[in-house]
Amino acid sequence: MKKKVIVIGLGNFGGNLAIALTEDGHEVFGVDKNPSKVDAIQRKIQHSLGLDTSDESAINHLPIDDCDIVVIAIGENVGASITTTALIKKHFNGRIIARSLTPVHKTVLEAMQINEIIEPEAEYAHELANRIMVKGAVKTMELHGEFEIVEVKIPPKIVGSTLGELDIKKKYQAHIITVIKQTEMKNYLGSPSMSRKVHGILHSVYQFEEDDLLLVFGTKKNIDRFIEDNT
Repeated sequence: MKKKVIVIGLGNFGGNLAIALTEDGHEVFGVDKNPSKVDAIQRKIQHSLGLDTSDESAINHLPIDDCDIVVIAIGENVGASITTTALIKKHFNGRIIARSLTPVHKTVLEAMQINEIIEPEAEYAHELANRIMVKGAVKTMELHGEFEIVEVKIPPKIVGSTLGELDIKKKYQAHIITVIKQTEMKNYLGSPSMSRKVHGILHSVYQFEEDDLLLVFGTKKNIDRFIEDNT
């Protein structure tokens, strides 16, 4: 279902979030007090506004009553972020997502009863640490508890094997959820790039191919053992 989203703060994180939401078909209002950031993004999203949202009078210029989600993505000024969050909470009863810049900032947001707090730098650092630790990992997604989902390059020894022959569940207490197919194509500059497409549900007769990326569910220890044994 398409949403109307206000993104406040159009730096690296907020700007890329606004663009990604627009590309997914959502209606986005990007807001920043810095005119250069507004100018840089105005052709990439539907609406861009130059406002200082730490000023309560500026909130009246936002389509608060007609939106579903407000994301406070301010990334440089803790004070401006806290003031903006307080004003949005005062005028908006919908879903609020706020970016935390420091542990103290996070504590303040929690005290303001903001339920969705994001820490993009910390989350990326943790994801990168997991990627470094698991051989061949391309991306990782840590779940609650000890389990995670890891996107890995296919270990050479399983190329040509079927899912049934591999029996990863029995041997490693892990699951291959699906595979991502990669196809080389040319970008608009004529340079080679890889197109990615999820294969879908795997059946026991599926035969693994050389360029497959595997999406594997399990503990880090078991996924790593599966990769090591088959490399």
